[in-house]
Amino acid sequence: METNNPNNISEYLHLAEVAQEKFVHDKLQRLGLNIQQARLIKYIADHPGTIQKDVATYLNRQTATMTNMLKGMEKKGYLSRRIPTDNERQKQIFIEPKGEKLVESIKEIFASLEQKVTQLIPQAEQADFIKNLHRIIDSL
Repeated sequence: METNNPNNISEYLHLAEVAQEKFVHDKLQRLGLNIQQARLIKYIADHPGTIQKDVATYLNRQTATMTNMLKGMEKKGYLSRRIPTDNERQKQIFIEPKGEKLVESIKEIFASLEQKVTQLIPQAEQADFIKNLHRIIDSL
């Protein structure tokens, strides 16, 4: 992938995101998931009992979109939403056994992405690279 402007950092960030998503998408197809569904399952596995608002923030999705995604994943048996006794307004989200079977494969796919990316950046430069990415993220 090339950009018309070799000095356009934001364009390179976009191209890196596209390449990353393609890498992950190709591996997720065999699980019958898209990248958003995989990130959803991974997030819930890492944060059992989380609420919809937190998942929506993590995935950068609107509440209505998140509701539909959660309903679809619940219908497939990957997760469940439960109403806690102390707060009937916010359902907690948990991975079900069928979804749990996918968690390890999903984590392996994202680990392989991490390995591929970190192999490309010399160890001595990784801390500075991450620091610069944080500066970009924090300023936007």
